[in-house]
Amino acid sequence: MRTRLVIERLLMALLLPIAMLGLAQRPIVTQIDASIHDRMLRLASHTATPDIMIIAIDERSLGELGRWPWSRETHARLLERLAPHAPRAVLLDLFLTEPSINPRDDERLAQAMGKLPVYLPLLHAPPLASMSKNWPGFLPPLAVFAERARGVGHAGLTPDSDGVARTLYLREGYAGHLQPYVGALMTGRVPPQDPPAASSGTWVREDPLRLLFAGPRGSYRTVSYVSALRGEVPDALLQGKLLLIGATAPGLGDQTLAPHAGVRGVLSGVEVHANAIDNLLHARNISVLPPLAYAAWTVVPIWIALWLLIRMAHHALPVAFSLAATCLLLSIAAMLARHWWLPPAAPISGLAILYLLWSWRRLESQFAFLRERAQVLDMLPAGAFEMLPALAPAAADSAQQPKQALDRAIARVQRMQKLMDEAMHTVPVAMLICDEDGRIGSSNAAAFRLLRAGAPPSRDGEAAALRGVSLPRLLATLATTVQADAAMAAEHPHWTVRLRGEYQTTEAHVFQFEAAPFGAAARDERGWVVALPELTAEREAQRQRDEWRRFLSHDLRSPQITILSLLSMHDAETDAAPAPADLLRAIRREAECTLALAEGFMDYTEAGSNDYRFAETHVGTVLLDARDQVWPYARTHGVRVETGLDETDETTIRADGALLTRAIVNLLNNAIRHSSQGGCVSLRMEAMPDLQSPGGGVVRITVSDEGSGMTPSQLQALLTTPRGQRLAMHKEDQAAAAPAPMPAARGMGLGFSVVRAVVQQHGGHIEAQSAPGVGTTFWLSLPLRCGAP
Repeated sequence: MRTRLVIERLLMALLLPIAMLGLAQRPIVTQIDASIHDRMLRLASHTATPDIMIIAIDERSLGELGRWPWSRETHARLLERLAPHAPRAVLLDLFLTEPSINPRDDERLAQAMGKLPVYLPLLHAPPLASMSKNWPGFLPPLAVFAERARGVGHAGLTPDSDGVARTLYLREGYAGHLQPYVGALMTGRVPPQDPPAASSGTWVREDPLRLLFAGPRGSYRTVSYVSALRGEVPDALLQGKLLLIGATAPGLGDQTLAPHAGVRGVLSGVEVHANAIDNLLHARNISVLPPLAYAAWTVVPIWIALWLLIRMAHHALPVAFSLAATCLLLSIAAMLARHWWLPPAAPISGLAILYLLWSWRRLESQFAFLRERAQVLDMLPAGAFEMLPALAPAAADSAQQPKQALDRAIARVQRMQKLMDEAMHTVPVAMLICDEDGRIGSSNAAAFRLLRAGAPPSRDGEAAALRGVSLPRLLATLATTVQADAAMAAEHPHWTVRLRGEYQTTEAHVFQFEAAPFGAAARDERGWVVALPELTAEREAQRQRDEWRRFLSHDLRSPQITILSLLSMHDAETDAAPAPADLLRAIRREAECTLALAEGFMDYTEAGSNDYRFAETHVGTVLLDARDQVWPYARTHGVRVETGLDETDETTIRADGALLTRAIVNLLNNAIRHSSQGGCVSLRMEAMPDLQSPGGGVVRITVSDEGSGMTPSQLQALLTTPRGQRLAMHKEDQAAAAPAPMPAARGMGLGFSVVRAVVQQHGGHIEAQSAPGVGTTFWLSLPLRCGAP
């Protein structure tokens, strides 16, 4: 494949320049160059010199002096009128090759010519005309005029292939008999004569003068023939000037196509001579490139473009366009600054053809590659979950077969992609696709629910909400329950190794981090499939098992061990043995504690179940029932319970009244237990709007005491983690150690778990505030429109 590319580029570098050198001589390219050249001449135009004045045989003169041709006596009178003004030179742009009817007129004109430096043109001879010995190829003026003229030269214009006169040759004629241009004789700028060559029948043109035009018709100062004949022209306009006498009237036929001519695109012959003489006076001439330089001008841009295309293959159009614009700008700059003509059509056409060939070959190679890859993909065996497509009839046209293979391959890839996307997004496990730096490229709905719980999805859906997020930074904001192996992380510092472990979200969801690479070994081509299996249920079950194990091993065993110890002491009948009455009271207390623990266990089991009986429940009635149940316990501890309830309040919620009453009783018992004698426990309720639930509201139940209180860390642990329950259990163990005639505690650590479970089942939440020695306040917020979960 690479050898083929090298051969193609070598062929472009060799054959295309040769083809462009041949194409540069074709009419279509020369016409384009000529059109650009004529437009550049307008930019390079100059101011007409005031030393040249045209005496025009115009329509006014024809109207006043009569039909053309005029008698030579009229021309003689004009020359006689001009002689006193001493002009520098006079070009009589008339062909005086035939004698007039009146010989006196010829004689008078000849005499008038002797008074002025008059220059006469030669008439190019037709093929059948008799040849002159002194001027072969031209018909000279009559001898009487030629002898009196200051100089005689050719006045022929050489139009290009499109008929436009752009060039005038300073020497022209048969080899060995070249005649100078009459304007060069007038200005004294005749090129040096080469050694006479052998006479031959070959017409030769030498020393081209490529004209720079001053402007359109009328650019040079012009006076009417009849005005000069009558002496109406001021002497200052004639003295020391180059006077050109010639026809400008359209009907006289002395008209030629010229660039920048203006009206109808033609100039009179005398105006063309005026431009040519002006160029000779000021040494203006458009230079052209020699053949070798022109070949380099055509070929070098193509080679430069090919070199740039090889290095910047994906910028073919900017390269070709920039080089073409550069060629055009160089051509314009050379014309304006140095009067050099660099034809831009050939190099620009070469660049255009090179761009087309380059683009065609690139597209062809890409199509060939796509056809090959499509065939390879189409020939792969079907996967485990891939349905075989229906067999399509083979295309009759061989050119359609690659298209069919490509269509089948695309359809197959689309089906596989759709299948994989659907499979990933329907998997219940959180799945993410990350790059080598840990940025999330795609994810499924389970991952969004796990990592962005509570956040609104993006407009593109849940799968796009995590796109572009750094997974290591996202996991760094979560709590870590199990850290990665430090030794392994130090040995393999990749982010997938450092992140191994278990994490807990703000919603108390626990998940494990697992990652596996896919793709090539290169960094830019490798990705990672990250799975975050949720372990919330397993860790919650494990936590509950640990709690029940501690509960069974400590709380339930402790009263029984105490009873056995008391009985052993009584059986020993030692001095330390308690009295029978004290023994009975102690056994009674421990038995009641065991019974309370069993009842607390049943309450917690019932609170954690889904067997709730929701009904419209009057909140005030629930609070009054709870107050009545704890009243004996409060009286025993010398604590009063105050209720700030409005008897007219009719606030109702959908709730399980019995379980809600137990939860409030547990809070009240705990408040009474930690209050000093004579203290006060407050129970209040208020209904208030919920800003997070438009159209709804919450009922807020407040339980506050003036007891020992808790530190901020103890309160935070109680509200957020299971360790808080162990703290409550520890506090209740200390309180339960003292004897009491009434049940000292319901639950021995299970009380707050019951409260938490009941409130969560009712869709509410718990808040608290406490300080050591000040007391504790709990707020239970329950939705007014709560229903069964």
